[in-house]
Amino acid sequence: MEFKIHYSPKDIYCILASPSTQSIGSANDETGEREKLAKPALIFTHGAGGSLTSGGIANFSCGFSSLLPILCFQGNMNLKSRVKMFNAIVEDQNCSTWLGGRSMGARAAVMATTSDTTHLVLVSYPLHTAKEVRDQILLHLPESIKVVFVSGDGDSMCSLDSLEQVRGKMKCKSWRIVVKAADHGLEVKPRTATEAVGKLVGEVVARWLGDNNDTSREGQITWNAEAGKAEWSGWASKQNNESLPKDTVLASPVSTFSELPISTPPKKNILKRKERPLSVDRDAVSTRTRKHGKS
Repeated sequence: MEFKIHYSPKDIYCILASPSTQSIGSANDETGEREKLAKPALIFTHGAGGSLTSGGIANFSCGFSSLLPILCFQGNMNLKSRVKMFNAIVEDQNCSTWLGGRSMGARAAVMATTSDTTHLVLVSYPLHTAKEVRDQILLHLPESIKVVFVSGDGDSMCSLDSLEQVRGKMKCKSWRIVVKAADHGLEVKPRTATEAVGKLVGEVVARWLGDNNDTSREGQITWNAEAGKAEWSGWASKQNNESLPKDTVLASPVSTFSELPISTPPKKNILKRKERPLSVDRDAVSTRTRKHGKS
């Protein structure tokens, strides 16, 4: 369901996807259709140079919405403005419990937390650049919030070692999903595997929001080329970067998901369009530019 939320200087374009969503529709305040929809479990946004049609957002949303409702919104490239957009959507939806984003959107989600926020979903959090480490807002999070990080083990903006050091300093509890052989955009090879991996990330995060065990906080997603599918290791208590025991069965669903199968069938990605424009994560671009000495 597509709709806009009033915001100055420009209304915020949103897409609400849920397990019952079959196709894209549009709604506005006058029709009253929005009131008939379930409240989003998660409010989520894209990276600096991305959009709602970017593969990383579309795939994640498709997997997540197979279990729980998710609202994704289109933002601009200004971090402070993106935080204000979060605030406007939280007020409109009367919902700020679960917030999240990808890359710069993850930073904005952290900065937009309120006293009601209980969970943060940080996908490809851009922890470091050539000049700085963006850890202060993470270290200021209160103990009451639970955080899940999703990172590719080849992410040049968030090395696993650096992330572990920051997690060790955080006051709140955190979980980590490592996507094997993935970069900052969670892209893997072959390219056709990226969609399946992204959808599985969304599904695993949705399950985590309903059941996060304090003693099991590490997991991995891999692409099994031989089987032609993405696989989830299940949660483990391992606290280092060594490979977890291979276990392709998803963690058991909690009571709120009891009616859902552990492996859901493929679902139409409602955030995709017939033509998907090339999107660029400008956080990543700026890093590559500095690396090659360009201005």
